[in-house]
Amino acid sequence: MTPSPNTRSRTRSVLLIVYLIGLILTSIFLSRRRAYNIQETSSSIYKDRLLPTNMLVNLTSTVYRKRLLLETYVLAIPTPDVTVTGAALDRLNRRTDSLLTEFGKTSLTVREADQLRLLKQQLVVYNRLEGELATHLVDQQPAQQALFAGSGSEAFGQIAQTLDELATLQVQVGEELLAESREETNYIYVLTALQIGLVLLIGLSLFWYRF
Repeated sequence: MTPSPNTRSRTRSVLLIVYLIGLILTSIFLSRRRAYNIQETSSSIYKDRLLPTNMLVNLTSTVYRKRLLLETYVLAIPTPDVTVTGAALDRLNRRTDSLLTEFGKTSLTVREADQLRLLKQQLVVYNRLEGELATHLVDQQPAQQALFAGSGSEAFGQIAQTLDELATLQVQVGEELLAESREETNYIYVLTALQIGLVLLIGLSLFWYRF
């Protein structure tokens, strides 16, 4: 028995609607995946960029406090108590080590990891100079000042530069994550527009079938 034109038309309409609904469901699934990706990117920006940046700010502040404390000790007249200065430097050094450990546990790019290793090496050199200035040259103020202005200043400058480069890398990677987030958002806009179009097509199909 040959199907009537009405039956064939109804079958095509039903198949078209099922197909369009399938496309809508697929686009919704893709939208949810993209939304999840955006959420992950936002979380990464916070955990792997903002928090490490805050650690770098604290680390930079601690290093500069060490330098200021040492400057006061070397240049002040009369020279401050070496015991008090040494204890203060020891506290700041422990703070520095703690911040470096925390920063090393975050998600680092290859370049950031390399810069962190360089920073640790530079701090070892600078801390050794600190020790010489704070303990070994107590009665040799001219020699202290020469070491502070010479090797000490050069070592501190290298540390400051490395900290600046680490901060710059943090911003660059953060910008890349933001760019990825914008791409995901634009993709969701496209999927949303597709979903709206498909809903309109279903509505028109139903209207056409009914009338």
